[in-house]
Parts: sequence; structure tokens; C-alpha cells
Amino acid sequence: MDFKKLAKMSLAMMSAGALLAACGNGDSADSGKDTSAGADDQAAVTELSEPVEITFWHAMNGPHQEALTELVNKFNESQDMVTVNEQGQGSYDDLNQSIKAAATSGDLPTMTQLTPTDVPELASNDILVPLTDEYLTERGLEQETLDDIYEGFLDSSLYQGERFALPFSKSVRVMFYNQDLLDEHDAEVPKSWDDLVALGQKMAEANSDAVALGLENGIEMEWETLARQNGSKFADGEVAELNTPEAVEPLEMIQTMLDEGYARTAGEDGYMSGPFGNGASAVYIGSSAGTAHVAPAAEGINWSTAPIPTYNDTELALFAGNDLGLFQSASAEEQLAFVEFMKFLLEPENSAQWAEATGYLPVRQSALESDSYQKFLEENPAYKAPTEMLDYGMASQTFANYSTFRQNTIDAMESVTISGNKPQDALDTLQKQTEALYQEN
Repeated sequence: MDFKKLAKMSLAMMSAGALLAACGNGDSADSGKDTSAGADDQAAVTELSEPVEITFWHAMNGPHQEALTELVNKFNESQDMVTVNEQGQGSYDDLNQSIKAAATSGDLPTMTQLTPTDVPELASNDILVPLTDEYLTERGLEQETLDDIYEGFLDSSLYQGERFALPFSKSVRVMFYNQDLLDEHDAEVPKSWDDLVALGQKMAEANSDAVALGLENGIEMEWETLARQNGSKFADGEVAELNTPEAVEPLEMIQTMLDEGYARTAGEDGYMSGPFGNGASAVYIGSSAGTAHVAPAAEGINWSTAPIPTYNDTELALFAGNDLGLFQSASAEEQLAFVEFMKFLLEPENSAQWAEATGYLPVRQSALESDSYQKFLEENPAYKAPTEMLDYGMASQTFANYSTFRQNTIDAMESVTISGNKPQDALDTLQKQTEALYQEN
């Protein structure tokens, strides 16, 4: 999300009191309260004396929206002081556009779903409330709850060392495998990228109609994972190691696998879940949140999941998904209501319920270990592999202009996979672009 031009308008409006005068789209019980001050200037409200309604924007659709609505209704019915009004905004792009428009008009909701890419621009322009441990515990969220959340999830919305959103719908890359195809080629489930290359060679020599590896059209997460597994520090806002041998080598391997017919991308299918379900690849690396989409597509084959392959024997996986943020335009009462809702969502029972219904991961260890979720894993073993990577998963570091960096990365990957450019050349360009962003920041 590019907020450069928006930020100037928003900051000017904030100084005039227009942006931060908005109390979300919900009606606070204390309608006469002055909400022109940001979160840092408002006295903390630790108890609600009258009912409060808060507005929650999100980009969930289909079964995911149904699961979210069920949780929201469950919360609303569990008490009578806070009402959450959830409002779907369409796709993630639609949600981003809605936030931009609302920031400009001064009509932001109380809270929103955010991807980590969104956070730097919003946080750097004082649009989000910093959700520090102190802020949250002062409003009733127990430190024990925060300590129980997987660190890689808590770190996903950090900006300059400060947290600006709490984890909700979190996923990790996972490897789907077609056991029938593996048996046909007398192969084990791959554990490393060397295994994948060897499988690709074996299937090509056998003139198989299928390939060894299926990838989404965007391979930026696979490349970043491989580069980090290979020892690259990648990019963190200060250091950039994007064109070193550690980063170039794995991209060359992916390009070779594509060129030799060992691997393919989704192409016109959009997502690889469909082709994988039709037997087009022995293995498919994609989001764990896509398991619910793979299941109906692969109904006719013997399939399951495994942790993503290692490179140089390094176990490392990248977390993805989205978090929930609070806008500074919210009144003190609405801010407390937000924390009350987050307390509910983070309860082990509810975190497990969300994971079971959607394929996302439980964000708390106690939710993962709960009887209901363990029973779910026993009955649905394909959902177990993502949980096995929780201990070594990590979030990509974000920084100012991070959305531009991610788009540059996508462009670099497409120049290799679509245009056939040399990985070294593509990554040399990305390195220069990233260094220029650092200078601009």
C-alpha cells in the first residue's frame, strides 16, 4: 500500500483535528467526548460504563467470512457492553483502497484487518495505535496471553521495533504431496530441495505427464525462504543481501527446475491447488491457509502435507497472513472495546475454533495444545504439518516503503520466471532499488 501522497494529506488533516475526530463508524456511548486527541494523548479507559459499538473492516470472503461472522456473533452474545459491527470490504486490495479513502475523508472504522505490508506506511504516519504490552495489559489483556502467542506471529507487525497489530489469521508455507505420484515413481516425500531436484529428474526421465514441483505464479516467498535458508540476511531496512551468492544460487536453482520441466507455476489457473488436485504435480508448495481449497480439488487422489523442504539442512519457514490493527481515531472507550474483542479472539477455545474452520494456524500455544484442536488434527492429519513449523517459523522484517520493496521483489521474480532474465541481473537490479529505498527512508 503506497501512502506517500496520502500521508501528507492525512497528517495535515490530523493537525486540523479532522482525521482523529472520527470515532470509527460505530457510535460511542459517550457521544460528547472529545476524540480529537490521538491514543498517546487520551487517558486510558479501563472500564466501560455504557455500551459501545465498534466497527471492524476485513477482507474475509466465502467460508472464511462465515467463520468470522460466527465468532463475532459469539462475542456479541457473550456480553452486553461491546457490539462489534463487522463490515467486509471485498478483497485485500479493496480493503486497502477503503482505508486510503477513509483516512483522507476522516471516516476510519475502529479496527481493521491488516497485512504486515500495510503496517509501515500507516504506522509511520501515526494512523495506528501502538499495541505495546503496557498498552494492552493496562486495558485488561493479560501478559500471560501475550507470552503464549508464538513469537513469530507477534513480530509480524513490528515497525521500528514497535508492535502495531495483533495476530489473527496466520499461515505458513507448507508442502502438499500426491502420494500416488510418489509411489508411481518409487519416491519418498521430499525433505530437501536436493530431493525435489532428484524427483524432477526421475519424473522427466520417465516422461511423466506431471512435474515434480508446483509453485504459485508468484515465487517471492519461496525465493526469500531459500535465500534465508542459504544464509542471506535478506532485507531489514538497514542491511540488504539480495544479490549475494547466498541469494542468487537458490533463484538459479528454481529457474533451472522451471526450464528443465521439473517444476511449473500455476499459470492461467491462478492458483496451483487446482492443477495439483488434477495430478499435474507430485508436490505443491503453497499457503497452509489454502488447505481448505486443496481438499475439494484433490478429492480423487491420495494426498497430504509435510513441512517445506530444507536447503543446506536449514529449517526455516516464513509466516504470512494478517493481523488486526486499531486506528488512533478511535475514542478511549472504543480502544478498550477493541482490547475486549481481542481478548475474546485470543482465548484458546476461540483461536482453535478459527483455525479449525479456516485452515489458519492457532496463534497461541495453548490453543494448539487444546483438546479440541488436537482432536481436530487427529481427524484431519493434513493440517498437522503447518503446526510442526511453528517453532522455527519467522516473519519477514518490514520497514518504511516496504510495500514498494515487495512490489520490486515480485517484478524481479517475474523477470526471471516469465521473461527469462538471469537471476544475477534481476537481483542486482533489486539490490540497487532496495539501497535507494533505504537512502530515501
